[in-house]
Amino acid sequence: MKQILILTCTIALVFPIALMGCNHDAGQKAELENLKTALEKTESERDDLKARIDVVTQARDKLREQLMEFGSLRDQLQKQVEDLTQSRDAAVATAKNAQEQINNLETKLQIETQKISQIGNQLKQIQTAINEIQDKLNM
Repeated sequence: MKQILILTCTIALVFPIALMGCNHDAGQKAELENLKTALEKTESERDDLKARIDVVTQARDKLREQLMEFGSLRDQLQKQVEDLTQSRDAAVATAKNAQEQINNLETKLQIETQKISQIGNQLKQIQTAINEIQDKLNM
């Protein structure tokens, strides 16, 4: 009887402990399922972020290419501006030279016109003198 009592007490003590261990396993299983769900969610978010990073990286690379193209275009435009500036400066220099030549020719023309006017006056004086001499001779 004593043995039955000990056996009954042992079973009474061990059974709740065993059940508690089973319940503990159920808690661990639930926690494990929660962790698995959280891990899947985190992995899904990570995959989404990787996809976003890829999109952003591609956009960045395209922008870099465009920036390089714009830099090249800017260099070409700068070269054209320099060429046009040199052409304009050359045209301005040519125009200044032409204006100086025009001014010189105008001055020479005025001088020559004055000389012709003086020669014309001298010619008139000579003609008048010749006419006077002829008149004196004819008289």
